[in-house]
Amino acid sequence: MDDAAGFEVGLDIEWESLIDERVNEDLWFEGWMKVYFQPTIDAFEAICSDELGREALQADLESVVFKNEAGMTGDISYEDGVLTVDKEPCTNMDKVDKRTESIVSLLESNL
Repeated sequence: MDDAAGFEVGLDIEWESLIDERVNEDLWFEGWMKVYFQPTIDAFEAICSDELGREALQADLESVVFKNEAGMTGDISYEDGVLTVDKEPCTNMDKVDKRTESIVSLLESNL
């Protein structure tokens, strides 16, 4: 994420909320990548593709939080410099592009 943003981004992963003992370990890892990391990295790359976007993100973004408290409904929010991706790690995993678009749209409207 730091490479995509062009600066060191604080990351808070609420592991306890992401762990589901009923899910196969390989599926779990795939879910983390597709639900949390990849869409966030892709969104940062899209926003930071020009200097204006890079500067805006660096000036306002303080940290990123990954958690699963909202359950199946999920939520992506941005408040007080904190991007929060609150999703189930193994639900709709392959909708990476949709999550990326949501993060980009949210950040662009708040930066």
